[in-house]
Amino acid sequence: MPTEYRAYITKIRDLKQDISDSLSFIRWEEHVKNDDTVFVKPNFTYPFYKEGITTNPAFLRSLLELLKDRASRVIVGESDGGNHSFTADQAFKGHGMHEICRDTGAELINLSTIPAETVEDTIQGKTVRVQLPKMLLHDIDCLISVPVLKVHAMTTVTLSMKNLWGCYPDTMRCLHHKNLSRKLALITRSLNPKIVLIDGIYALDGHGPMYGEAVKADLLITANNPVVADSLGTAVMGIPLSKVEHILTAEKEGLGTTALSQVAINEDWRKYGMQFNVNKTIIDRLSWILFNSEICAKIVMDSPMKPLIYSIAKKLRNQDEECVNDELKRGWK
Repeated sequence: MPTEYRAYITKIRDLKQDISDSLSFIRWEEHVKNDDTVFVKPNFTYPFYKEGITTNPAFLRSLLELLKDRASRVIVGESDGGNHSFTADQAFKGHGMHEICRDTGAELINLSTIPAETVEDTIQGKTVRVQLPKMLLHDIDCLISVPVLKVHAMTTVTLSMKNLWGCYPDTMRCLHHKNLSRKLALITRSLNPKIVLIDGIYALDGHGPMYGEAVKADLLITANNPVVADSLGTAVMGIPLSKVEHILTAEKEGLGTTALSQVAINEDWRKYGMQFNVNKTIIDRLSWILFNSEICAKIVMDSPMKPLIYSIAKKLRNQDEECVNDELKRGWK
């Protein structure tokens, strides 16, 4: 845990220089040494780049170019999409990561293809367990989370800690959403991301994580603590922290602070404030049941009843949800 919480926020003018300045401000040299192995976790929740949905490839290229000159080994990784929707390899291709990693000397790893282990602990009085790649638990010196500035229909926001859910290598991790806030705190504590860079080139309003209104915000938020980063991102989006259970749970576990007054920030973040909202659909409200019941999730997503239930759900989808469904099917093929 850092002795001083630091965060940096700016309008992006020169992407690589702004990222460099932000890393210098949070004193990244304390976390990334010349002989370190660094793991970068982007948000590839779609098989190809979509504004406000997935981490911008140009953003990743700039970061990896900076890391190339500092760390001895840099790895970019993601797990397969949930519910067998697409593979991490498809997402790598759709985001041009093979070319970016070739040019920057970084490696690509599909987290769903490497050995994993179960991590179990008590979080806020309840025992929870998650599955995580052994490499991330034992072979990484610094983990960097690179999420997008966006809202989420189930968790209200999805920033650095929610982005780490993608380190859960099982494509059917959607069956394990129960007690998600506690599980995200466990993952955050286990993986200990030391640097967070939030890609706010496009932010996502209205709905998330896979569709919504992409807002050209041109923002960069960087911090040396995931709770700090997520609290600042939530505040910038104008969303009350009381609506984001996993951030508050992580703070209660001693993983960081939500009190931005206790954070050294380069300037007054309030001038960048926006007002985002989460608009839930019928599918979202029904999905909430699955988020809180592993039995219901199993019946809907992994039982002989799945085809029938999905055929009924198809009739309830709005136009955006149907578009996502169609695009994911094409991406899988």
